[in-house]
Amino acid sequence: MGNLFAKPYHEFNIDQKLSPQDFKLLENKEARVDQVHMRGYSKTKDFILESSINLMFTSNSFNNIIKNAETVRKNLMSLNCFENISINIDVSNGSNSTPNGYKVTFIVQELKFASSILHSIARDNEGFVKLGFKLNNLTGHADHFKIESSLGNSGTQKYDACISKHIPGSISSCTSGHIFKKKSYWNTVHGVFNEWGILFDLLFLASYKSHFSQNLQYEGVIRDINMLSKNSPFKLREESGFSVKSSIKHITTIDTRDSKVLANEGAFFQMVMEVAGFGGDVKFLRNYFTSQFYSKISKDVVFQGSLGGGFLTDLGTFKKANMMDRFFLGGPMTLRGFQSRGIGNLNENVVAGVSSYWISAIHIYVKPLFGMESNRINEAIRLHLFCNAGNISFFGKDTKSSLEKTFKDFRLSAGVGLVARVGNSIRFEFNLCSPIQYTPGDRIVDGFQFGVGANFI
Repeated sequence: MGNLFAKPYHEFNIDQKLSPQDFKLLENKEARVDQVHMRGYSKTKDFILESSINLMFTSNSFNNIIKNAETVRKNLMSLNCFENISINIDVSNGSNSTPNGYKVTFIVQELKFASSILHSIARDNEGFVKLGFKLNNLTGHADHFKIESSLGNSGTQKYDACISKHIPGSISSCTSGHIFKKKSYWNTVHGVFNEWGILFDLLFLASYKSHFSQNLQYEGVIRDINMLSKNSPFKLREESGFSVKSSIKHITTIDTRDSKVLANEGAFFQMVMEVAGFGGDVKFLRNYFTSQFYSKISKDVVFQGSLGGGFLTDLGTFKKANMMDRFFLGGPMTLRGFQSRGIGNLNENVVAGVSSYWISAIHIYVKPLFGMESNRINEAIRLHLFCNAGNISFFGKDTKSSLEKTFKDFRLSAGVGLVARVGNSIRFEFNLCSPIQYTPGDRIVDGFQFGVGANFI
């Protein structure tokens, strides 16, 4: 099936590259789009496509047509209805054509109705295998249903059923609802954490500036903390049992990096604000952020600076926030040179988490094949020098005193290592770490430390 969207001989395929001379002749040429054709779809409804395609009619130069066509392709792919989209640009013809008019044809290949899910991810120094199935574009309105299970190498298990709907436009959005069950382990203290809950998410994404997004979420979850060992610290055994959290969360993300794992330039900023207490028996206000900045020092050397932090304030009197809500610090992808959640003494209150933290990092990345043109090795692997600093504390009523305590006796480490990426979502780190400043009770790693994950400082 094909369709025409239009306002009352040479051909250009956007998937092919023009020579610099040809592109220079065309890029500033005055042009407009007279017609837009869609071919290859049969199930997706027309009005789902129109809001994305309308951008083409704002083009006023040939260069602008190319850029808008690529933006439209990305917007259409974000609907998760198509496997592939190719674009052809040709001179407009027919009774409605104009002297500088072009017609643009999008040739799409729709996804099969049902597809399987089988892939691996990494998160918090644990690798996961995901299995499941997905029903694509159920009614032609960019709506999807999936069921998947995740199994981690440290024993974490998660089961999730999700239904979602994508809404395209100048500000596209996606609504989704989840029912999930999760079981995770904290091997250091032989703790088991069970969660059963629901999650509703509304994502807003500026289509023309896809580096900016906002999420509004509601989460209702029943949590069960179970300390299996009598040797677990008393503070943790004291927090064992059930709690119910009902919270609203707002997430703002700005991401201009050219790669999510090994960037050469750009910036990343994410702020999370969560308020719990809309039902349930825990009430708190929690805010935390992560930021990264990348800049090229030379062709083969990249600088990264990172900063993060957060604080939590109890709002309730019946049950305060527990260890599943508080912050921990330390790990091979965050504060290197310390074990995961390794900051603080196991025999002190910090074993159950803290109410505030800060963390920073400086990296110098060097391509291994120094001075050579870009190739697969240089794109996938970096050598890096790093320096980490951070600290934890309890945020009290006296803000000045709390801040002074947070920045006093901070932890510091440095080292050298190798960073590798798999695709654009998984990061591996092989580091030699040297803790420089720490306190008694901290669980340090003086030597080799391995890390894998998607989130890092």
